[in-house]
Amino acid sequence: MKRGAAAIFVGLALGSQTWAEPPALKDMPVPGWPRLQIETRYVARIALRGYCLKVPPGTPIPETALDSCARPDFWRGVCDIYIDVQYAGDPSVREHEERRCRGYDHQGSDLFAEVLRVWRERGENRYADMVDFESMMFVLEPSTKCAEGAASCIEIR
Repeated sequence: MKRGAAAIFVGLALGSQTWAEPPALKDMPVPGWPRLQIETRYVARIALRGYCLKVPPGTPIPETALDSCARPDFWRGVCDIYIDVQYAGDPSVREHEERRCRGYDHQGSDLFAEVLRVWRERGENRYADMVDFESMMFVLEPSTKCAEGAASCIEIR
């Protein structure tokens, strides 16, 4: 009996994840940041780490506390957001990453400013080679099918 109650408690705890404190963003976006279409994908944690961390082929994907990320792709005019499916019901995670897609760097960071500068100067699209869209086909669903707690979903805004 105790075992069943413990399993229910663990299931409830895992199903109600909330994002503790999102990293603070700067007050203004990077000057000259282009308007990008935002595509949001809710994916399993292991997939999230693969999309959000640059890992050489054949290397194990490291464990991380990362819950989401935004990946601007200037060539396609799209900013891909990846969110751990555990946070599908938490709008603060999506809203934070949408601001990132609109060019807001984290406080104390100029990463996106540098990404934009390198793209303008050399045409290097830093995040484009990180995403293998063919391997992602299993996570794509029409936005009308996005349900709270769904295992996978894509929203296009």
